Amino acid sequence: MDDNGGEQERNWLSRRGSKALTPFSPYIEAVKKAKASEWSLGNPDGFFLMARAENTLSFELIHKKMNGSTSRGINEGMLYMLFSLVFSMIGWQVLPFTNLILLECRETPITVGLYSDFRGGERLCRAIARMMERTFMGVEVNSTNLCISSGVTAVLDLFFFATCDQGDGCLIPAPYFPAFDNDMQIRNEVIPLPVQPKDTNTYIPTIEEMEGTMVAAAERGIKAKVLLITNPGNPLGTLYPESTLKELLVWAVNHGLHVLSDEIYANSKFGPSTDEFVSIEQVAQAAVAQNLVSAEDVKNLVHTAYGMSKDFGMNGFRVGCLHTKCEELLTFWQNMGMFAAVSNDTQHALAVMLEDDEFVDSYVSENKRRLKKSYELLTSHLEAAQVKYMPACAAMFCWLDLRTLLEVPTFQAEDNLWKEIMEVTKIVLTPGGACHYAEPGFFRACYASMSPDCLEVACARLADFVTRKRRKRKANGI
Repeated sequence: MDDNGGEQERNWLSRRGSKALTPFSPYIEAVKKAKASEWSLGNPDGFFLMARAENTLSFELIHKKMNGSTSRGINEGMLYMLFSLVFSMIGWQVLPFTNLILLECRETPITVGLYSDFRGGERLCRAIARMMERTFMGVEVNSTNLCISSGVTAVLDLFFFATCDQGDGCLIPAPYFPAFDNDMQIRNEVIPLPVQPKDTNTYIPTIEEMEGTMVAAAERGIKAKVLLITNPGNPLGTLYPESTLKELLVWAVNHGLHVLSDEIYANSKFGPSTDEFVSIEQVAQAAVAQNLVSAEDVKNLVHTAYGMSKDFGMNGFRVGCLHTKCEELLTFWQNMGMFAAVSNDTQHALAVMLEDDEFVDSYVSENKRRLKKSYELLTSHLEAAQVKYMPACAAMFCWLDLRTLLEVPTFQAEDNLWKEIMEVTKIVLTPGGACHYAEPGFFRACYASMSPDCLEVACARLADFVTRKRRKRKANGI
């Protein structure tokens, strides 16, 4: 009872626990609803989930590989057919035996049941280091500089715990991935500081804009500690020019800021561009060679995040890593990594896959081809419907400009349009406001979260919606 004789409200959770009850994204409920009833030929009233950053285009190649279909000298496909034939002849079902066959072919060691290094097992660290070095990083990658955790979300959470205190700030060029806020705030209470670029043709921030955001934050009592960039970009699907990366890195390091480059889409550059993908590690080495920054500062302040969720479509495996040469951060991970460790069985399976250079190269090439095909399918419909968009060359997103469909230029109008699109077409997009972009009317569309056949239907519906909306507005004199 309270002092007035009424029932006293009880708090079952702590302050920070109660804060975590708030959904991490303003559109997450719509995503859940759509995921429970996705469109198919058998479910024509289902949803097209284009707000989910998930690559489903090539996962059957991973699935086939990890099920042992190309494992070390044993042709499991032939084994499977042989056992299927024998078992069917005697009336047994093959399925219970299939898992045993595949498990044996994967040669899972008995040591997977024991504790291992909480910074990541040695074998997987070596396999990821080799893959990163060969496919996108462009510099020598030492496996001892990797920390492996359960997804890049966990990597970012631990990184912000290690580098920031409560109330510190993180500079992020906008628009940016909506879940970054949750990654830094949910446990560590680090404050996101969106940097709004004035150049809407490239969305590339200038040093003056970075400086202005940092100074404005300081006036509010917020000390910037980190610069977080995503390259290739989400939601834009574009690349930072090497010159821009160098400029941002030098500025940040000379201000004592940690530079964290999220390169989770590094192996998903599928289209032509005036810029090529360049890892922040290459940029950092060049900056040191040119005496723009010290080798000691780069060692302790420049870091790269990567994960298996996007390029390899392995969201559910929960494997991400941090590349850093900072000894204190590596030591920190040895202790704190136990709270977000990846299971040994998953680590072993992934290591076996990544050690096959031929498979990795063929997969990356084929995935890029499929991404390009889906992107071109989407953009052909957008162009036919005269919908403006940001040309992309990487990742799996298209940044749509639907400002002309807004009733008024407000974020409430953007939200209303987002809901209308969802109700009329069953397409769930990511609103630009959730990406912290300063101007309403933009939306992120993920074209890799469904098959091309499904995407074709979604594109036709979206184009039809835009056409009808324009006609209606024109008829009303708007």
